Amino acid sequence: MALIIVLLTLALVQLWGSGRPVHHDGWFERWREKIAGLAAMQQNAGLRLAATVYPAVLLAAVLMVLAEVLLGWLGTLVFGVILLLYCLGRGNFNEMLSDYLRAWYRGDLEQAQAAAAPLVQDLHEEPAGPQQLHEQVFRGAAYLAFERLFAVLFWFLLLGVPGALLFRLSALYAEQARATADEGTASRWLWLLEWLPVRVMGFSFAIVGNFAGCYQAWRQCLTCRERDTAEVLEAYLEGALGGIDASQCSVGGEVAEAQRFCGAQLEGLQALLSRSLLLWVTVLALAVLFGY
Repeated sequence: MALIIVLLTLALVQLWGSGRPVHHDGWFERWREKIAGLAAMQQNAGLRLAATVYPAVLLAAVLMVLAEVLLGWLGTLVFGVILLLYCLGRGNFNEMLSDYLRAWYRGDLEQAQAAAAPLVQDLHEEPAGPQQLHEQVFRGAAYLAFERLFAVLFWFLLLGVPGALLFRLSALYAEQARATADEGTASRWLWLLEWLPVRVMGFSFAIVGNFAGCYQAWRQCLTCRERDTAEVLEAYLEGALGGIDASQCSVGGEVAEAQRFCGAQLEGLQALLSRSLLLWVTVLALAVLFGY
């Protein structure tokens, strides 16, 4: 059933571009504010996080059990797809990256920077030039792809819908807690949730990309506790895309060589992510086929 839920969810994402029809987060923001306003929660950031996230996760687990008991496999399928769609990241990733690449190839730095905003939500400083902008977008796009899809699928396959919802609500909590007293606790908790899936994703990059370069980076980052998830992903991708060159760019010679190389790097990122997703689905299919 997990395979069917994943395939149907991915098909709907391809149809809609994202899970936007079920992405309504206002309830969670109101719930977070209500919990934060309770006197008993004022002195403990960890307790505020747990009280905000865990009840919804428990409710999802109960809902999935009831759906299976009352409606059988159909209930599991319908509610599983809806909840997994909700757990996926917000926005159309391919559209955001395409908008940035079009502006980049035109040499329109101002428009490229505007298009980069949703890809790099933590961008707190103006880039010094095109190269710095590209580096920020490369790191931001890699993390966004991981956070919106791969981390969600990892926890779904490991713990089912409650696991996927645990990750999504933790990510929403960390986003809403920026510049508040809860930011440090929320960021550390999210880092812990991302620690294992990002290393699994890095190993899949090695399989579908440049194995030698990516595996070396994977080993260096395997037990690292200093780098954040985006930095670890960047190291993996630089190894996996080590053999890329400007000739792999989809545009012709009307743009400068440096622009073509940077564009080819992002296009290579898109291709690598697609191959990694195919690998994950294939492994899941084989696990189902052989009864694991």
